[in-house]
Amino acid sequence: MKLKISACVIAKNEASNLGRWLASVQPIADEMIVVDTGSTDATEEIARQGGATVYHFAWCNDFSAAKNFALGHAKGDWVLFLDADEFFSKDSIAKVRPLLRRIHKNRQTAGVLCRLVNINLDDGGRRMTSLVQLRMFRRAPHLRYTGSVHETLTLPKGSNLELAQDIEILHTGYSASIVRKKMERNLVLLQQRIAEHGGREEPVDARYFMDIYYGLGQYDRAEAYAKKLLAMKNLAADLAGRAYETWASCLMKKHAPEEETAACYEAARRACPELAEFPFMQGLWDYDRGDWLGAEQALEDGLAIHARYHGQPTSITAVMDNAAYLLPNVWWRLGCLREAHRDFAGAQDAYVAGLSLSKHHEGLFTSFWAYLRRIGAAPADVIAVLRGIYDEQSPEDMQFLAQRLGRARAGQVYLYYRKRAGDHAFPALAYLAAGRMDAAAETAKSELTAVRSLAHDAEDHGAEGAAALLQVLK
Repeated sequence: MKLKISACVIAKNEASNLGRWLASVQPIADEMIVVDTGSTDATEEIARQGGATVYHFAWCNDFSAAKNFALGHAKGDWVLFLDADEFFSKDSIAKVRPLLRRIHKNRQTAGVLCRLVNINLDDGGRRMTSLVQLRMFRRAPHLRYTGSVHETLTLPKGSNLELAQDIEILHTGYSASIVRKKMERNLVLLQQRIAEHGGREEPVDARYFMDIYYGLGQYDRAEAYAKKLLAMKNLAADLAGRAYETWASCLMKKHAPEEETAACYEAARRACPELAEFPFMQGLWDYDRGDWLGAEQALEDGLAIHARYHGQPTSITAVMDNAAYLLPNVWWRLGCLREAHRDFAGAQDAYVAGLSLSKHHEGLFTSFWAYLRRIGAAPADVIAVLRGIYDEQSPEDMQFLAQRLGRARAGQVYLYYRKRAGDHAFPALAYLAAGRMDAAAETAKSELTAVRSLAHDAEDHGAEGAAALLQVLK
């Protein structure tokens, strides 16, 4: 019997996102259900063109009600319920159906936890924080969402959840251009729900208020809710880590006294010794304030902890890997520190490791190029190193290198990548940027001769302005 999979989403004015959602689930799902809650853009048209069935639901400020309406129309054995601004990573798509087929016979397994990574589309898709979320589950009448905002799926006692190690969902909803509106909306819905219940906050609300106020830049309030969360008994380890991370981030945003920030990091590292993000954050903070020894020690401590994640395939901490987004900056600063110690091999390893994770990180690339110039690396050797990081078939990679190397007047290396980027305009300026003054002068002379010849031809034919141009070229 073939396993049937339903992909569901609720959407309102999601024309800019729905194409990615459809492309992500089309190779997996047997049916796609889009519940439109009042769109005025092309959401419905895009959904139908993409092969989805569209239903309409009158919005009532209740995310659970809309999602449960979608579940009522699903017919699959399993449901994929990603938000409209979420999509499976390219490498994950082919892994979803085999995973569900493997666990389908175990009726106690109700759902699958996956790593969800927040990415910033306004910054080239840069990865930010990550968490573990339930986005795949069995279709069953008793599995329904609760909560008008920050809705959660209720699971019966005794249910098991599979922890997917290699399935990743990317979330664009925290991109800089849209996060504020999203937080403002969630704050209104949360306050409305609390008012309807006599002004009583639920314990879980502290987490939501913490995230909302941080997203709105109200750091005092976000910090207060982080501390309120940490004061709760039997707090889950991942939630404690999130609270400490928010608390520390608030202190840095507010430029709090160093003693206060240092105390926060020490408390976080004591409470969450298995999390690499806190030594990473402390090390980067130490670096920025000039404590080089403290920075190096903390960053190396974090790398040692992070290396242990690979040996914990069933650990939520390892699957979530909320420290990963810090790694490019960690390697950048370690490269600078190792270079200062004259550990050139270690410095190069660090720079390459960082760029392999974030190829278009400008600060990291600038430091790496400065390092290569300091050690006198030959152009052929530089190109060989860069080939190990950048894809010469990628126009984006080649344009990045050509632009950065042109600014750095990188000689033959720049000319090589300028050609790879397909830039053939203004060769005299290219030679100038490459530091080839002789070739720049010769090329400019040749170009001026050609321009003079064209201007004379134009004057002979009575072209307006030709005589003035010749005067300039004398």
